Amino acid sequence: MTCYLLLVYTITGRYRPIPDTGFRPKVTVVVPVKNEAACISDVVQTVLASDYPRSLLEVIVVNDGSTDDSWERLQLFRDNPRVTLINHERNFGKRVALASGFSQAKSDIVICIDSDSFVDPQAIKLLVQPFADRKVVAVCGNGEAANLQTVLGRLQHYWYVEMFRLAKGMESKFGCVTCCSGILAAYRKMVVDAVLDEWLNERFAGRRITIGDDRQLTNLVARGLPRRVFLNSPGEDRTLTNFALSTKEAKVVFQSNAYVYTLVPETWKQFFKQQLRWKRAWVLGSIWGAKYMWKKRLPMAITFYVYQFVTYMSPVVIVLWLIVRPLQGDWIGSLGFIAGNLWIGLLHGLNSKKLSGISFKGILYRIVFVFVTLFITMTVLLYGWLTPWKGGWVTRTEGDLATPLWSVPEKPLVETPVLPAQVAAARVSMMPASSRTDGIDTRDSGRSP
Repeated sequence: MTCYLLLVYTITGRYRPIPDTGFRPKVTVVVPVKNEAACISDVVQTVLASDYPRSLLEVIVVNDGSTDDSWERLQLFRDNPRVTLINHERNFGKRVALASGFSQAKSDIVICIDSDSFVDPQAIKLLVQPFADRKVVAVCGNGEAANLQTVLGRLQHYWYVEMFRLAKGMESKFGCVTCCSGILAAYRKMVVDAVLDEWLNERFAGRRITIGDDRQLTNLVARGLPRRVFLNSPGEDRTLTNFALSTKEAKVVFQSNAYVYTLVPETWKQFFKQQLRWKRAWVLGSIWGAKYMWKKRLPMAITFYVYQFVTYMSPVVIVLWLIVRPLQGDWIGSLGFIAGNLWIGLLHGLNSKKLSGISFKGILYRIVFVFVTLFITMTVLLYGWLTPWKGGWVTRTEGDLATPLWSVPEKPLVETPVLPAQVAAARVSMMPASSRTDGIDTRDSGRSP
C-alpha cells in the first residue's frame, strides 16, 4: 500500500489540466431526470448560463417517468429554442434516459450532467478542450459537494477532492481514466453511437444491468475495438471510448479545472444506499475493464491490476484485524491497524491540501472519513459484491430496460439563470479561478459556506 500511494502521489503531482485554448466545438448537454422537482430547473438554468457560444450549445432534458413535479417544472423551458424536452411516460432507467438524449443530439460532443448537479459557468468550455486531440474520446469533469451544511456533506466534500484530483489526476497522466463520473462527463458522439446497443443490453449472470452506466460507458469507449465490430456496434459511456478508437490510441482524460457542484446525500441512510449502488457498479466495471486494460500502456495496466488486488483484499484484511484478531486477544495489533489507516488518511489530506488547496480543517475531515471507509468496507462493500446485478436510480425500483417512446414538446422560455443558494454559498467560500497557477487549484475549498 505504501508503494502504491507513493506512486499515486508522484504521478498525480505532475498532472496539469489543459487550459482554455479557444477550442469551441458544438456540444449537446444531456440531463436525465428522475424525481428532481426541487432543483431541476436550476440545473438547466446553470447550463444555459455557461460561458459558451449560445449557437454552439443545446440542452436535452429527459424526464424518465418522474412521479413528482419534475416534468411540470421543466415546462419553464418549453419555448426555449436551445432546449429539447423528452418525456418517458414511465420509468425505464438512467441508461435508457441517456440513450434517448444521445439519439437526439446533433453535436459532435455530448456532455452528460446529473439532474442534481450544477456546472460552474466556465466548466463546459474547459471540459471540451482535450477534444482538440483526436485521440481523446471522453473527458471527466471535477466534482465537488454543493451542500456543505452538514458534517456528512463536508466529509464527502473532502473525499471527493481525493477521488477526483488524486485518483483521476493519476489516471489522466496515462490517458486512461477508468470512470467518467456521471455528474459531468463528455464523450465523442461517434463513439457513443458505436456502442449504444451493447451498453443498453449489458447483462451479468443472465440479468440486465441498470447501474454503473457512467463507469461502463467509460469502459466501452476506452476499450477500442476492431473496425468490423465498430461498424456494427452502438454504445455506452465507459465502454464507448474503447469501441470508437484503436485499443492503444483511445484516451480518456480528466479536467480538474472543469467544476461541477453536486448535491450529496444528507442522511446516512441515503449515503449508504448510494455507496451500495456504487460498489455494485465498481464490481461490474472492474471485471469488464480487466478484460482490456492489459492492452493499455504498461504503467496504467500495472496500476489498474494492483488497485484491483488491493481493493479485493481490503475486506479480508479489515475483517482479520478488526474482528478475528481482537477475538484472539490481539488488541494491540488492531490498534496498530487503525493507526495505519489514520496515517493514510493524513497523507491523503496533506496531498489534497498541496494539490487542491483544502484547509487544515479539511485534512481533519479526511482523517475522520477513515472510520466511514472501514465500516463501508466491512458491510456495504461485501453486500454489494454479493449482489452485483441489483441496482437502478437511487429513488427508483428495479425493472428491465425497454425501448422508450418519447415526446418532444415545443420549445422553452428564456429565463435569467439563477444559481441555487447552496451552490452560490459554496462558491463564495472559494478563491476565484484567476488565483490558480500552472493548472494547480490553490483555492481554500475547506471553508464551509
